Amino acid sequence: MKCYMKLSMLFAVFLCSLDLQAQTLVLHHSDGTSTDVELYLTPRIQFQKNKVLITSTVLDMEFPKENVLCFTYKGNATGILTPQADESFSRENEQLIFHGIKQADKVAVYNVKGIRVPIRLSRSGDDVSLPLFSIPSGVYVLSVNGRTSKFTKL
Repeated sequence: MKCYMKLSMLFAVFLCSLDLQAQTLVLHHSDGTSTDVELYLTPRIQFQKNKVLITSTVLDMEFPKENVLCFTYKGNATGILTPQADESFSRENEQLIFHGIKQADKVAVYNVKGIRVPIRLSRSGDDVSLPLFSIPSGVYVLSVNGRTSKFTKL
């Protein structure tokens, strides 16, 4: 597996728990150059066919995938913040119930590789249910209009 794919998985899983102050994501290119992206901008990294796309509210960047060797971080040393209870979802029987999701919200689930997982959600008011039997074991990210929650199916 290429460096950028391994690190993109880690980036997706740990981004929510990092202290983003004074931290920089660095893309290393095959020509020896690098591109810095400040993490306070909350960049979104996507892999589309032969491109690496980085977007946020203030920037849009696009690079040929074959020219991006890997991602690293630089800046002040940080630690993983103390985990806090995530009250945005709960588990009932063999379903995850995501709370506070409105009918107009765009809901998607991604695996750690950043690939959208085909799922069938059911809605009840401001709650969305995801039957766990419909997905394999693994770590997932629920995206609701750009807001994310991480969950694991064992």
